[in-house]
This record gives sequence, structure tokens and C-alpha cells, in this order.
Amino acid sequence: MNRRTRTYWFWAALAIGAALLAAAALRLWLRYPGDVDPAGAGFALVGTAITALSWWQAQRLAATDVEAATALLARRVLAAEKAQRAQLVGGKGKDSVIDVRFSFVPGGGSASAPPSGDLRHVAAYFRDLPAPRRLVVAGRAGSGKTVLAIELILELLDGRRPDDPVPVRISAAGLDPGVPVADLLARHLVTAFGLRAVTARTLVEAERILPVIDGLDEMDDTDRPGYGSRAARALRALEDYEHGRERCSLVVTCRTGQYDALIADRAALRGAARVEMDQVSGDQAWRFIQDVTDQRDPDRWRPVLDALTTDGHVLAEALGTPWRLTLAVSVYEERDPLTGRYVRSPEALTRFADEAAVREHLLGLFIPARLAAAGLTGKGRAGKDPTAAQTHAWLAVLAGWLRGNESGPPFHGRVLSGTDLVPHRLWPLAGDRSRAADALVALATALPGVAVVAAGLALAVAQLDLVDGRLPGRTVLALALLLLPGVVVLGLLAEPVRAWREVWPAGDEAGSPGPRDPRDRRKAVAEGVLGAAGGSLAGVGTILKFGSGPPLWVPVVFGLLLGVGMAIGRSKESGHAAFRDGVDPGAVVRNDAVSTLVAALTFGPGLGFILGIWLPELLDGLPVATAVAAGAVFGMSVVASWSPELSRRYLGLLLATRGRLPWRLGGFLRRCYGAGLLRVSGIAYQFRHRELQDYLAAHPEPPGGERPPR
Repeated sequence: MNRRTRTYWFWAALAIGAALLAAAALRLWLRYPGDVDPAGAGFALVGTAITALSWWQAQRLAATDVEAATALLARRVLAAEKAQRAQLVGGKGKDSVIDVRFSFVPGGGSASAPPSGDLRHVAAYFRDLPAPRRLVVAGRAGSGKTVLAIELILELLDGRRPDDPVPVRISAAGLDPGVPVADLLARHLVTAFGLRAVTARTLVEAERILPVIDGLDEMDDTDRPGYGSRAARALRALEDYEHGRERCSLVVTCRTGQYDALIADRAALRGAARVEMDQVSGDQAWRFIQDVTDQRDPDRWRPVLDALTTDGHVLAEALGTPWRLTLAVSVYEERDPLTGRYVRSPEALTRFADEAAVREHLLGLFIPARLAAAGLTGKGRAGKDPTAAQTHAWLAVLAGWLRGNESGPPFHGRVLSGTDLVPHRLWPLAGDRSRAADALVALATALPGVAVVAAGLALAVAQLDLVDGRLPGRTVLALALLLLPGVVVLGLLAEPVRAWREVWPAGDEAGSPGPRDPRDRRKAVAEGVLGAAGGSLAGVGTILKFGSGPPLWVPVVFGLLLGVGMAIGRSKESGHAAFRDGVDPGAVVRNDAVSTLVAALTFGPGLGFILGIWLPELLDGLPVATAVAAGAVFGMSVVASWSPELSRRYLGLLLATRGRLPWRLGGFLRRCYGAGLLRVSGIAYQFRHRELQDYLAAHPEPPGGERPPR
């Protein structure tokens, strides 16, 4: 069905619904004369329609206002990056950031630059670059490239002029080099910042987005990506993305070794300036530790500070990056929650023989230290918080799965990310067992609806009584009324098969339109109005025809419930409703489950009233209350079987990973994020640092042999 045909049927259905409402109003006015002023009611309806049309037009214009949309995006990016900065550096002040120095390497056609600088000079240097502004931030692992990218974004937003583009950070690991950059940017704005699809597309087309591609080195599981690597293909796609007749401005972060390999294979960005992050000096580490630790007891860190300024000492290399310094401070600033005393002394760091031993020691203690700092010791909320051993074991399962994604073959034709933990896309962790559990859940939710229709048909068949070779009209009407539910039941029985055969749920397809698209929203509202009108008219018609007891407001209320359920269902089908809150990775599954529950609790009673008010008039011995309850069960079964694609597959994951992951996986990931063990990038969780992810993948058991309780 093409767009013109869909539009025709939309307006036709809307006209039919309006005619039905008008007919119902006229019928009520004729039945109860004198209680309704037809002229006043008509003017009220016209005024309501004009008001709704004006509101819709204002919303449509606001969605495509470039200046307003740019300002909105800038505020959301600023809030998100401030939160990520605080999460990564462990504080909100300037003292919590190690002011690492950088070496500037001008690219082809770039402006001249001083030989070195610090955080304050990077934003100024970027602004001074000639168009197109293209900057590569390179450095060793743990050197603080992501923190620098966040600081650059905050500085650019702080002095942003109205016509300047908004810097938007995107995790490189989730990029698909085969997708056009414009589509990728628009999709990211929808999922990560909750913009409407039309607004996101408008900003991209107006060239108001500055891409900040973070972690280019994480796209390939190799230290020497070649010309055909994912990273190289992503860079070529960015080269083809143009603003007008010029290449787009952008910022890229990458490890030094991987980017040098791309340069050697002629796969790097053209004309890009480069910032090379220097190793943290002993004096810088000294100042940082003094700034973030307890100044009332400076002698605690004196042995470490002396070692950092001693030539050739192992700590000078082991703590030579901001990440390692953050590890050390987190581990050795842990305090006993009861006494407030420090758990361990920093002097122990000076006794290790090599850098690897220091790294293993700090990473092994990082999880309990961060949980203690966040107050998550396993004893909060009646002991329901996970212990450090449980947290280590569960995160190790996720880390091991990510490692397998890097080196393993595609899963059912799709390459899985090696860094991103997206809750509704974690189901491949359990393999096809998640799909099998999904099919069983679909079958369990379909069986109540099947049972209701089977019971109704059995009761109707039991009352078949031929009179002069003919069926009574009441029985024929009952069978006709049960015909549509009978057809729906066939679809319910087919749903478990579809849940198994459909490897990737349709609601998770990349690029699916969001529910904030104006056309889909109009369809959802129109179908909701038609459902409400149909349900209300069915109930009112029954009461007027048979003279049943309920007052006229009862069918109107149940009709409205039916309409709300249909509108929510339409929203879910036309692009998943969960993507509205993409800034919270868990919101995708949570919104899917909540919207399904609301749709079931509205659509079910509405449909139950329609069936329950008609069937007792056509079938002998069927109480109205029983018919309404059965119809409600049938309606809720339909919604529960057909609607929750993503949350049902997520439930299949939880069922298939008993003993490996917690039941409340979403809450666990949120707590790990709050403790600083994970970070958020778009709609994905990521480990705080790649070094932590690799350590957990290699050490599934907590240090010291402690086994997590089941």
C-alpha cells in the first residue's frame, strides 16, 4: 500500500468515525429531547476541532524550527555530557580532571599551532582551524581521550553562537559503515536525545551537527586495522559526508597505534589536525592526588608521591595515565562504612615489581571500592543490593560475551558490538535459547484468549436448535459475533511460531520510525478515536435496543478505554514507543513493558464490555459479569501476545540465563552505572574503561577465590 492509498484510507476512516459520532449524538438527542442544545453542541464540536487542528499545526512547525531545535539539542547534549563527565572523573569540579598536556600535530592545510597545550587550549585551537574543522585526538590506552572529547564538547557548547553546530558524541563501536552518515546521525539524535524524527532530520540537513566519533580503535579487534577494516570504511563514509560542497567538520578519538596503522595504509582522514596526548608526568600526578584526596592527612600518599617523582620507579609508568590514577585513588580512598577509617594504605602500591602487577592489583579491587563509595555494599534495601562478588561475576559474563563478539562470526547474519551493552539487544548472549523462551512466553499469553473463544464457541454450539430446518436468528448473531475473535485466535496461535522464526524483532530494526513522527501520531490518534466511537456506539446501541440496565455513560467510558488501548497499540506498531527516552538504556525495555500493560488494561476491559453486553442477550444462561470478564481476558491476551516484542525477548533472555545473570538485570546495570563501573553512550551501557572490560573477561572469578552466592 503506497503513501497516497494510506492517506486516502486514513481520511476515509476519520470521516466515517465523525459520521458515527454525529449519528450517535443525534440519536441521543432524539431519545432525550430538551436535554441537549443541538446548536451549542455543534459549535462546541467545531471549536474543539479547530483547537486541535491549530495545536497540531503549531507542533508541526515547532518540530521543524531549526533555531529552536538546535537550542533544544544543545541543552540536552550539555546535560548529558556534564553527567558523563562527572561519572568518568568522579567529581564535578575542575580539580577532578587531570590537566594532561598535549602535543599538536597540524594536518594538511591546518592552521599553525603551538607545540603543546592543555585542556584550555584544545577548544581554542579547534575553533581556529580553517573549515572544515577536522581534529583527531590520539593517545595510549587510558590516556583520557574520552574525557578530552567531553571537555571539548563542553567548551564548544559554553561559547556556542546561535548558528554554530552542536557537537554530538557517538560511540564508534556502534557505527555501521554501510549506513549513510546523515541517516546514522538522525537516528542517533532520535535514540540518544529523544528528538522527533522530523526534527533530527531537519538538524542534519541544516548542517547543525558536529560529529564527535569516540573510540575509533574499538571498531576492530586488532592493533593494525587495514584499508578494509571497519574503522577505515567508517572514515571513508565520513569523508563522503559533505556540508554543501565541503567535507564535514568532525572530531575523532583513537589510540595512537591504530591510527598510525590507518595512516600507513592511506586510510586516515585527509587534512585533519592531530592532538597527541602526553603521558602524565610525576608532578601532574602529584598535584592531582593532592587535589582529590584528603588534605587533612597528606602523609598517607607520601610514599606514592615520592615514587612518582623518582626516576625509573615502576609507579611512574604504571600510573602514567589518568585512568590508572583514577583507579589508584578509587581503591585507596575506600573507607569502612561503619568507622570511616581507610580500608588500605597507599604504601602497598610501592611494593609491586612491575606494571602488570600494579594493573592487576588495582583492577581486582576496583569493583568493591566503587560499590563501597556508592553505598552499595550488598546490605542495603534489606540485603537486596548485589555483593562485590556477585557484581564481579555478573559483569564478567557480560565482558566475556563482548570479547566473544569481537572474534566470533556474525550471529544470524548480524555483527554484534564488542563494547555496547544495550538491554533489549542482549538476548544473543543466551543464543537461540532466548528465542525459544520468547516463543514459550508468547504461547503462554495466547492460551487464555484461545480458551475464552473456545468456551464461547462451545456454548453457542451447545445451544444450536433447528426450528423447521432453520437456525434461530439469535444463535446466528452469536456465532457471527464470535467469528472475528475466532480469526484473531488463529493469529494468536501463530505468534509463538513467528516469535521463534523472527530472529531479529521488527521493533529493533535500525531506522524504524519513532512514535513522535507526525504521520504516525495522527494515525494513532485517529484509530483511537475510531475505536472509542465504535465501542461507545456498540454499547449505546445495545442499551437502546434491548433496554439493558446500565446507564448511558457506562458504554462511553468503556469505549474510551478501548480507544486508548488502540491508540497505544498503534504507537507501538509504528515505531517503538520505548525509543522516546533513549537517554536511559533501560527505558527501551521498560517503556515497552509499561505501554503493553497500559494497553492491556485499557483495551481488554473495553473489548470485554462490548462482548459482554451483547453475548448475554444472544446466549441463554450467560451472566453479563462473566461475559465481560471473559472478554477482558481475551482482549488482554491479544495485547500481551502481539505487542511486547522487545520486552518479551528480554524476558526470554532472563529466563535463559538463570544462574548467570540477575533477574533484575536492568536495575543491576543502572546500579553499576551509578557506582562508576559503567558509562552510558547513547542507548548503550559500556564498561568504564576497556581495560576493565578485558580484565573481567579474563578473570570470571573474583580475586581471592571468593565465589558469588547464588
